[in-house]
Amino acid sequence: AAAAAASTTILKSPLDQRKYETFVLDNDLRVLLVSDPSSTSAAAAMDVHVGASSDPIDLPGLAHFNEHMLFLGTKDYPDEGSFESFLTVNGGASNAFTDGEDTVYYFGMDGTDDAQFTEGLKRFSSFFTCPLFTESATYREVNAINNEHSKNLQNDVFRLFQLEKAQMNSQHPMSKFFTGNKETLQENVKTRGIDLRARLIEFYETYYSSNQMNLAIVAPQSLDELKSIATELFSSIPNRNRSKPEDAWVGVIPPYKEGSSQIPAARHVLEIVPVQELRQVTLTWPLVYNPIEEERTTNLLVKPDYYVSHLLGHEGPGSLLSYLKSKGWANSVGSATNVEIADF
Repeated sequence: AAAAAASTTILKSPLDQRKYETFVLDNDLRVLLVSDPSSTSAAAAMDVHVGASSDPIDLPGLAHFNEHMLFLGTKDYPDEGSFESFLTVNGGASNAFTDGEDTVYYFGMDGTDDAQFTEGLKRFSSFFTCPLFTESATYREVNAINNEHSKNLQNDVFRLFQLEKAQMNSQHPMSKFFTGNKETLQENVKTRGIDLRARLIEFYETYYSSNQMNLAIVAPQSLDELKSIATELFSSIPNRNRSKPEDAWVGVIPPYKEGSSQIPAARHVLEIVPVQELRQVTLTWPLVYNPIEEERTTNLLVKPDYYVSHLLGHEGPGSLLSYLKSKGWANSVGSATNVEIADF
């Protein structure tokens, strides 16, 4: 399959000696290549534009579970641990994460052997063309999800995040329980007679479409070599011509609505007993885009929240932190955008 000509100008630092190229494959997969001959390492990442916000109401945690399952065997490489074994002997590692609207898979490895890196990309590409979702792995991997959830229960960051979501409109998908656990993916499944493997495959085939994916590769090889490899290995990802998942709720379901949340949000103080020895004050301002597309585009390009965060988080003379320290009221101040999705 041929690749469409590059149409994006890459802005980079004058000191950056790496070479860049963007293009779109025939299946509408968007690709960014970075050639860095000075490096001995190589890496790739795939962003799939669907996340936990798209979990079915009756299966919280399904997007996260799907992320786990892609590592557990494909038709081309059926052994569950084959990808990790391959990376281990080639000085590499892999991981993934499921966010509200995106799921990102990535790996890195030694980049000096062209054939081995090509093989790594081939194994990686099979995640998005022919995952197995075996029956045995499906029910076994629920334990891994539950262990992750159990760990998060004692993490103040995750606890606070869940409480913040409970302050949202309970009809908005961002308010969902993202991680999943044994209750949502095993006990409720059995009680309701749900075929978990069938629902996994349904989720994958609904949302995992090449026109909703972005691939990035950085390696010592030339741009021409990387482009040839990417075109050969990733053009076979099915294009199901899916629309953006957020089209189902953006502009339809407000993220915040008084009287429609588990915990009141605006004009309320939420007091939390932490797990750790911690004394912290958090002030949150939800910024809902209106009009949505115009304000979101401006925010992505201009990033006004970065300027505000920099000013509030500044630590020099005359800063908020210097004043609080002089009063003995604080040891540190942090400011950042916590959540950024399509409508706020």
